[in-house]
Amino acid sequence: MTQSVGDERLVRSVETLCEMVAGEVDAYEIFVSCDDGFSVEAEGGSVDTLKARSSSGVGLRTIQKGRQGFGFTNVLDTDALKSMVGDTLSGSKSTTVDEYLAFSTPEAAGEGLDLKTFDTTEATTEAERIECAIRIEKSALDVDPRVQRVRKASYSESTSSSRVVNSNGVDVAQSATYSSASVMAVAEEGGEAQMGWDVGLSHSGHGIDPEAIGAGAAKNALRMLGARKIETVKCPAVIENVVVSELLGSLAGSFLADNVHKNKSMLNGKLGKKVASSVLSIHDNALMVGGWASSLYDGEGVPCRDTPLMVDGVVEAFLYDGYWARRDCAATTGSSSRSGYKGLPSIGFSNLYIEGGEKSLDGLLAEIPKGLLITELLGVHTINTVNGDFSIGAAGLWVEGGELKYPVRGMAISGNLLELFGHAAECGSDLRFIGSIGAPSILFNEIEASGT
Repeated sequence: MTQSVGDERLVRSVETLCEMVAGEVDAYEIFVSCDDGFSVEAEGGSVDTLKARSSSGVGLRTIQKGRQGFGFTNVLDTDALKSMVGDTLSGSKSTTVDEYLAFSTPEAAGEGLDLKTFDTTEATTEAERIECAIRIEKSALDVDPRVQRVRKASYSESTSSSRVVNSNGVDVAQSATYSSASVMAVAEEGGEAQMGWDVGLSHSGHGIDPEAIGAGAAKNALRMLGARKIETVKCPAVIENVVVSELLGSLAGSFLADNVHKNKSMLNGKLGKKVASSVLSIHDNALMVGGWASSLYDGEGVPCRDTPLMVDGVVEAFLYDGYWARRDCAATTGSSSRSGYKGLPSIGFSNLYIEGGEKSLDGLLAEIPKGLLITELLGVHTINTVNGDFSIGAAGLWVEGGELKYPVRGMAISGNLLELFGHAAECGSDLRFIGSIGAPSILFNEIEASGT
């Protein structure tokens, strides 16, 4: 990391701001963040694109007579900070009085707990990063001669650090490192082309397996060659873990308390009620060791935690930051999220996932006499996140006697997301995270797929 929240300029800016606003406002909060990143894309066995980025700055929130002020800057000299403070205080005079405004108070979290989100091993070199992207491309092409090209064989690393200081005595700093790699492989045969994608994520550059990522993308493309259409059918189906994660992502916003309050959640009015199959339990766990979004403290310096959101199909909780907890007379779940120093905090999820079961993917498929393995959904972003209705394209493989027979495309499935989850029969043991959202493959009793 080239710069951290311990950097002298950033430390000095916090001290300067504290002096400037102390006594001028009823309460204040200072948020410092620093992000550095590096990414590379390979094509044809060599570097196609190479990028480096760096961003750091400070944001200030104030409360004066029930009104909130906010300002930020990436210029850290005294004059710039003084100007930001003046603009923040001036701007707050035109905001609405809000009785629920307040900042967090000091509270210890996870003493001695190592979430393993910061890579303490020797940093990868620029040459190693480039070589990783090249190896991903090569490994995809080496799987089968029908894989003749790839798109976006990429590798990236970043370091993110932040610090929260407020007038109540909160002073929390934390850092994390991130490494990711992905590739899109294209398989061609008889004039037909199919694409397959795979990704690898780790908090350490040494935790990325380029051969596995390249091979995974190639195999995902190859298995779809020769895809055919099927007639409209109602049948049992297994939805693959990566695809279930996409569906969970469409449900994620419904667990945020502000969306519930604003009637923008499909779970509005359903707290304590059964809304899905008993095999489904959903957690938001910020304290998961090695989790992509794991953190000891949230964006307001409040201790993070593991929050069971759905247990055996019953909605048990929503996610709260300090503000919405006060508005709803609830307790914060340590779910304040900040995208950086330029923005205000909001409610967000951390490591959101569906608990896995005991059977492997093959074990789930063995339960299907005739049906589908759905490996791709097209247009998941069009799912109505307020009522859960959807109509989207699908692709996968036809299953008979628990065996994969042939690939299928040109299907469409429609319905309601909660109703779909209500048909879940069994969760697999193959829990996989794509970023901060994870899910196992799930066997569904019945899905209607519209075909020819």
